[in-house]
Amino acid sequence: MDSSRLVKGNVEDHKVPALLYLLFNMKLFVLLITLFALAPTQVIGFGPDISEVFDNTTGTPDTRFGQEIGSEYTANILFDASDFVLKTFEQTDGGGKNYTSIGATVTSFKASGIGGYPLQVAIIGGNVILLNADYVQTYTGDLKAEFTGILYHVSARVWQWTADGTAPNWLITGIADYVRLTSGWPSKDWVSRGSGSSWEEGYAVAAYFLEYCNGINGRFIAELNAIMRYSYSDAFFAQLLRKPVYDLWDDYKLQYGGNPPAPALASSSGC
Repeated sequence: MDSSRLVKGNVEDHKVPALLYLLFNMKLFVLLITLFALAPTQVIGFGPDISEVFDNTTGTPDTRFGQEIGSEYTANILFDASDFVLKTFEQTDGGGKNYTSIGATVTSFKASGIGGYPLQVAIIGGNVILLNADYVQTYTGDLKAEFTGILYHVSARVWQWTADGTAPNWLITGIADYVRLTSGWPSKDWVSRGSGSSWEEGYAVAAYFLEYCNGINGRFIAELNAIMRYSYSDAFFAQLLRKPVYDLWDDYKLQYGGNPPAPALASSSGC
């Protein structure tokens, strides 16, 4: 396989030209797992056929990715996360995205002059993910657990529908963190359930709220994602749960003693 041509095609097809130069002259780790080699719990037809990880930290001061995580682990988690996301969305064969692969590049955002250093964790373009080696290098705590959770978040961003880019950011990030939450990899830095003064704070605040909504209708997240393919409206909440979103938020907050006097500062996944 010509890895340069494959990566170039992914970037050009999904219109992320600013990322293109980062994907050349990098150490390429390509993990190919056939459908027959998947773990027994994985279902044929859910996720991509190829998971690619480009490690651009070799020979740089950013040593923790290679030493504590590695390309092989990352590629395997991208497979697992993609399957989990698509099962959550109740979709098969990529959910209509027509991606046969998912790829990630680990590189220093600071050295590359991209993103917000050092807090921005990732940039997602189509099925191509850039992961910030600076964040990995400076993280305090269980790095592998945090990185795994990030991979579930960014995988959700690859496969979810966003109403052709018009869905609100709070919902996009909230669904992605909902996936991270329900996969069992929430961040230790997240706020607690019931925090926040509005669902529009996104990320973990919205993830916990969406968890509550999905408790009312166990197919809510899957149904919401499906109808967000081409458009979005807050009225979708009433359509699926028979209550407007603000009433659902009030009900959710009542479980935790009502609204706090000030908004919570939710820890985001930085992407």
